[in-house]
Amino acid sequence: MSFSRISLFFSCIVLTIICLAYYPKWKIEGTEGTISWDVSGYYWYLPATFIYKDLRKLGFSDKIREKYRPTPNNVQSFTHANGNQVLKYSSGLSVLMLPGFVAGHTVAGILGYEQDGFSRPYQFGIFLWGLIVSLIGLFILRSVLLRYFSDTATGITILAICFATNFTEYGFITNAMTHNFLFTMYALLLWLTVRFYERPSFGTAAGIGLTAGLMALTRPTEIVAVLIPLTYGIVANFRSVADRIMLVARQYEKMTVAAVIAGAVGSIQLIYWKYVSGSWFVYSYEDQGFSWLRPHVYDCLFSGRAGWLVYTPVMVLSLIGFYHLYKKHKNLFPAIFFFSILFLYITFAWDIWWYGGSVSQRALVQIYPVLAFPFAAFTEAALVTRVRSVVFAVFGLFCVYYNLWMTHHCHKGGLFVAGDMTAEYLKAIFLRNSEPAEARKLLDTRKVYRGEIKNPVYLLNHTDTISGLSPACVSDSVQYSAARRFKLPSGKGWLRASGYFLTGDKEWDQWKMTQLTLKYFKGGKEIRSDILRVQRHLEPNVKTKLWLDSKLRKEPDEVEVFLWNSDGKYKVCADSLSVLYHAD
Repeated sequence: MSFSRISLFFSCIVLTIICLAYYPKWKIEGTEGTISWDVSGYYWYLPATFIYKDLRKLGFSDKIREKYRPTPNNVQSFTHANGNQVLKYSSGLSVLMLPGFVAGHTVAGILGYEQDGFSRPYQFGIFLWGLIVSLIGLFILRSVLLRYFSDTATGITILAICFATNFTEYGFITNAMTHNFLFTMYALLLWLTVRFYERPSFGTAAGIGLTAGLMALTRPTEIVAVLIPLTYGIVANFRSVADRIMLVARQYEKMTVAAVIAGAVGSIQLIYWKYVSGSWFVYSYEDQGFSWLRPHVYDCLFSGRAGWLVYTPVMVLSLIGFYHLYKKHKNLFPAIFFFSILFLYITFAWDIWWYGGSVSQRALVQIYPVLAFPFAAFTEAALVTRVRSVVFAVFGLFCVYYNLWMTHHCHKGGLFVAGDMTAEYLKAIFLRNSEPAEARKLLDTRKVYRGEIKNPVYLLNHTDTISGLSPACVSDSVQYSAARRFKLPSGKGWLRASGYFLTGDKEWDQWKMTQLTLKYFKGGKEIRSDILRVQRHLEPNVKTKLWLDSKLRKEPDEVEVFLWNSDGKYKVCADSLSVLYHAD
């Protein structure tokens, strides 16, 4: 048996065990279940259409959210001007999920579960179908890679994608999102494209059109995938471009079939919008959009929050591999390179560039079949000498360990806080299995003072009751506490704001957590703030002492301290508040 076949079967078996035994999301309730958060938004079309027959009003939604708690509130739809509910997410994933939904609905009827679209058989049906789709994608990807790369390079590339990237998370654990479905669709599109240029036929043309249409129906920005079949095989010279134009002219009938099928599939979303809203087009993401002139390139690649190369460092080899792809496969390079550049630009231009609770850059998972080409090209180059092979192996094994460590702490370990990560917090927990003292504060503030405080100067003493700040309570009706402003000593040093905090309920939405705030001023003008989200560190009805350390630089001359409830609905009280200064 070949190495690539062994790698494929090993990957499939191990990752299947991980998703079925280590963290079976279909067994978990609430927001950690299979049909939760974004998945529920994409999935909502299916029960609305086939069970409740209510695509316009979605009258079943409140009851389902109350019973199964897939999201804390309504993120699936918004109220249109005509009074109907318009689903936020595109309908393509619901089409791709249909086999899992049908299986779940059938089993629910046989076993006596509620046929409401969300009971346990539906959760398992969607989960199992997501797993099968991921496995199919790996089989197709291996077949495509073997046409251009050695068996060894292909096998190593499969292993790297499965165990050293966030495909572990989105292909097998959180496997009902768009990313693993689109991963398989990209692999299929590549395979169909290769087949079409080897022997053009109406069948492969129709397959390309259907695949591209479903991809765009799932995520409209995936329309850029058409660049792959359109530019595949073109070398960057005039003769190659002229030959492609002649080929398109000769095969225009087949090209037309592909375009018509893609357009017909994509029109499903337009028909839905017209049916629900009366308009052919609805921008369902409301106030979310793109910064086309200022894409978040640095943040998406290198930030501590969700930097792709920070949390999936093995993919730097794929980026380097474009050089080797160009040297060895000049006919593949333009299609792979220019598609990748355009895709990255669109992905990084999205204003919610961290993509919610994302493990690394989850929006890039779907193009790993495309990036597998430069990765395999790099692998072949790395295996030329023993030294290169050893360095490559050591780095690769580190990336596997790092990825599996991160995946574990996204779920059972608890150290990885998806969507909230910072570079400082990552450094504090890096490859650890327990959280260092006070490390979680680094999710909000950049510094924690760990030395001994000597000769403190109190700006606000906890015995000061005249200030009106201590004791202090904030709630849904009182968003801000009283504030006190103080002159700062000259010179470098630290401030520490501390107190005893108490809440009756846990707030899980970080954007609604009460913030202990130190706001700095220079000449009366606000220049920066440091905050501590206190509910990260509180349990209900347990009074806890917390403090915020803030590194002083020379520029501020005043500081203001207060509490802000950040539109949260839970009451938080603090007493014995104090603010002290101490020199370095």
